[in-house]
Amino acid sequence: MPRAVSARRYAQAVFRIAVENDQLDEWADDLNVLAETAANEDAAALLDSPQIPQARKIEIVDQLLGNSVGSLAKNLLALLATRSVTTVVVSISNEYETLLNSLRGVERAEVTTAVELDDGQKDAIASILESIVGKQIQVSTYVEPGIIGGLIARVNDQVIDGSIRARLRNMHQDIVGQIS
Repeated sequence: MPRAVSARRYAQAVFRIAVENDQLDEWADDLNVLAETAANEDAAALLDSPQIPQARKIEIVDQLLGNSVGSLAKNLLALLATRSVTTVVVSISNEYETLLNSLRGVERAEVTTAVELDDGQKDAIASILESIVGKQIQVSTYVEPGIIGGLIARVNDQVIDGSIRARLRNMHQDIVGQIS
């Protein structure tokens, strides 16, 4: 059974390097490029293939990335490729972003709505959540028509369910409770 790869440990190591070299934003950009590369199914299949020798994988990484990222970021992808786990770089990038946001006092919020939001609506929601949480908020939005209307916001362990679906469920429970 293959050894589990911890994206969090890799992200923490990269974060330490970035802090020590004052390259926080450069690393964030590099990790995004690596994640895009690893998200390409053809590239990932090639780099994770056990039939390709490690030396050839390193050459492929160099050819794929060229000068688009720093040498240490390129080395990270080469290391993951030699271990046939390049797809974990997407999780590493996400974990790194979480560490960077934490350092900068930014919280991530996942907002689910029934319809797509425009930038003005996203900013308004971020502003409201910032007043509730007391920190700067970075909003990621998701569409789920099943909530009918309103929104569901998740910030860390806190969930604010202002969806029509939840209101209807609560009304149903109230009516059933009054009948019985």
